Amino acid sequence: MSSLLAFQRSATSKPMTLDPSRIVTIVRALPVFGSVSEQAGVDLIASGQLVDYEEGQLLIKQGEPSDHALVVVDGVVEVMVESKYGLVQLASLDAPALVGEIGVFTNVPRTASIQAKTKVRAIKLGGDECQRFGQQNPSFLSTMMRQLGRRFETFNKAIGFYSHALEALERENFELTLLEDLMHPLPELVDFSRSFVRLAEQITLRKAHREEMANARAIQESMLPEDDVLKQCRDYVEVHAKMRPAREVGGDLYDFFLIDPDRLAFTIGDVCGKGIPAALFMAMTQMVMRYMLRQQPEVGAAATAGNALLAATNREMMFATLFCCVLDFRTGLLSYCSCGHHSPLILRGDGKLEEVATSSLPLGIDERTKYKTSTLTLAPGDRVFLFTDGFTDAHNGAEMLFGEDRLRGAVDKLRSTPSRDFIGSLMKTVDDFAEGAPQFDDLTALMATMVARKSVQGDGAGDG
Repeated sequence: MSSLLAFQRSATSKPMTLDPSRIVTIVRALPVFGSVSEQAGVDLIASGQLVDYEEGQLLIKQGEPSDHALVVVDGVVEVMVESKYGLVQLASLDAPALVGEIGVFTNVPRTASIQAKTKVRAIKLGGDECQRFGQQNPSFLSTMMRQLGRRFETFNKAIGFYSHALEALERENFELTLLEDLMHPLPELVDFSRSFVRLAEQITLRKAHREEMANARAIQESMLPEDDVLKQCRDYVEVHAKMRPAREVGGDLYDFFLIDPDRLAFTIGDVCGKGIPAALFMAMTQMVMRYMLRQQPEVGAAATAGNALLAATNREMMFATLFCCVLDFRTGLLSYCSCGHHSPLILRGDGKLEEVATSSLPLGIDERTKYKTSTLTLAPGDRVFLFTDGFTDAHNGAEMLFGEDRLRGAVDKLRSTPSRDFIGSLMKTVDDFAEGAPQFDDLTALMATMVARKSVQGDGAGDG
C-alpha cells in the first residue's frame, strides 16, 4: 500500500468561496441532481466546505468510515483499490464528479480510495447533511439508485466479456481479435479494459497470478463486516461469522449491521458460480441489500426492491440465494425472508432444534418476484445458525455427501459450544468427514445468539 501513501500532506480547507453561478453550473452537470429542484441542489452544495488537494493526495481512503461525500469541482481523480501487493486502478474521473455518496447512504466503510491525479478542488458534504437531503428529496435517492443500476449493468457487461477472456487465457487460445477488443473497448468498458489488459499480459506471461487473485480476495474481504461494529449491542445479541472460500476468491457472503439502536440486520448468501465474476456479483448484492434493509420497512419489501434492481441489470443471468433477518432487541422478534436459500437452524435454549420452512426464487432471476416477511420470537439463550450449502455438499473420497442429517446432528452435538468457537468446530467436523478430499464449495456460516432483551424505557421491566 506504500505507493498510495507516498504523498499525504494535509488538505487545505476554507470557507465556501465559489461563485453562485459556478455552483449552478456544477448542479446542472451532475445527473444525480436532475430529479430535484435546481435550488435544492445548489443549497446542498453551498452548505459544504471547500477543500484543496495537491497532486497525489488522498481524498478518500479505503477502509475508513463513510462520513462524507465529495463534489470534485476542479481537477482529475483516480479510483483505486488497495491490497498488500499494491494498487488496482478502477477508473479516472474528471470534474465535476460526485464521489463517496454510496457509502454515506449505505453506511459501508470506504471500499476504494480516491487519489488526486492533478491538483483538485472539492466540496465536502457532511454525511448528516446528505442523509437529510435524501430524506427531503426521495427522487434524489431514486436517481442515485438508477445510476447505481447502470453501473451494475456495466459491471455485468464486463463480467461476461472478461469471463470469456479469462477462459481463453486459461485454455491458452487467446485470439488476436479478442486482444483487439481489449485494446479498443466500448466506451463504458474503458476503465475495466485498462485493468484487464494488465491482467491479461501477466497471465499470458505466467506471472503474478497469485498476486492478482490476492487483490480480488482483498476486495472481497473488505466488504465483510468486523465484529466490533456490534460493540454497542453486545448486551443483547452475540454474532460470530466465518467464511472459508474453496478457491482463492469465493462467491459466498455474510453481513450484519445495526439498522438503529434497537434492530440488527444479518444476512447470509451464496452466488452462483465461483471466482472473480461471483465475487463481483456478491459485492453488488451485499451493497444493494444493505441499502434496502435500511430504507424499507420490512425484510420482504427490502428483498423485493433489491431483487428488482439486481434482476433489471443482470444480462449475464447471475443470481444469489440469500437469507435476511432483522432482530428487534426489545421484543426478541426475528423478521426474516428467504430468497432461495437454505433454511437456518434455530437452537432453542430448552434443547429443541427447529428449522424454518420458507422458499422463494433467488435474487437476480425475475425482477417481478415478490418476497414475504415471516416472523418468529427468540428468547434469551436461543440461537440462529445460518449456513451455505458448502456444508451439506461437502463430500469425502468415496463421494458421500455430508448432507443435511449429518449437519443437524453435528449442530445439535455442538449446541453447548461457545459461539466464538462453534463455527470453527463445525468446519473441523466437516474436514474430518472429508478425510482430505478437496473442499468442494465455500464454507460460510453465521451464528446469532439472543443474550437478553432490551428493556423499553419506562415499562418498569428489566432485561431478561
